Amino acid sequence: MTNNAPTDAILAELERLGTAQTRKTYLRHGACEPLFGVKFGDLRPIAKRIGARQEIADALWASGNMDAMTLALLVAEPNQIKSRQIDAWLASANYSLLSGMLADLVARSPHALAKWKKWSASKNEKTLSSAYAMLASWLVKDAGSVPRSCIHEALAAIESSIHDAPNQARHNMNQALIAIGIYSEQDRKRVYQVAKKIGKVEVDHGQTNCKTPDAATYIERALAKNRRKADV
Repeated sequence: MTNNAPTDAILAELERLGTAQTRKTYLRHGACEPLFGVKFGDLRPIAKRIGARQEIADALWASGNMDAMTLALLVAEPNQIKSRQIDAWLASANYSLLSGMLADLVARSPHALAKWKKWSASKNEKTLSSAYAMLASWLVKDAGSVPRSCIHEALAAIESSIHDAPNQARHNMNQALIAIGIYSEQDRKRVYQVAKKIGKVEVDHGQTNCKTPDAATYIERALAKNRRKADV
């Protein structure tokens, strides 16, 4: 048995699970070859079976297969992945799903603050988008650990530059604005002010049904839903 045997077996399993229809859907959303087209509902049981295994994640990512790279992000260990490796993975994540999942992984890692500072200053669409996707995930998972300075920086940047930002970054900046409004009560008034000032955020989602929601409306609905849950 070679050192590649576990990865080869996983790739073979992914190939068996792939379907032409799912592959077509992923390609329409921006995925690139090679990929098998494995549904998330099939990936998650495999990830649960593997568990958190950074060495397996490394090998899966190195395969270059989109489904394997997605699975890599499900089994990577937030506390073991290195800063340099995060940057390398981001550079090779040529699909918004992968960069978004990587941002979520970073939000659970010790590198969140450093990556926010670096990525949020970037002019590159993928990098800037990842900064705001990471901030949104960070707020959802542990809002109390997000430094107020990050929130203030994000709100100022969203207010002043969202309409001039690259396409995908506009969407993720809007998502971060929503996350701040939902999870940071002390900043909610400021969020509504920013949302009113920026107005409608236009994003080209290509040949998909994805939409960029109105931040204030989305926040109100989310808070109302949370209140109903609390009353039960």
